[in-house]
Amino acid sequence: MKLRSLLILLVLILAIVPIYYVNRWLQGVMRPRESAARFFLFLLASFVMIIVYTMLVVGVIVRIFPVR
Repeated sequence: MKLRSLLILLVLILAIVPIYYVNRWLQGVMRPRESAARFFLFLLASFVMIIVYTMLVVGVIVRIFPVR
């Protein structure tokens, strides 16, 4: 059980790396510091990205480690 928990933690840590770079790219493209409209668009895009990426990561974990 400990090995399974550590593997899930490793998957979560590895999932953070690509989303970090996607966020940096999104900041460069949208430039949210320039105006309030861009900032709120960036917030909306980030919120959608968080929801979709969370669903994706949970789906991957459930497929790799099925519930017994």
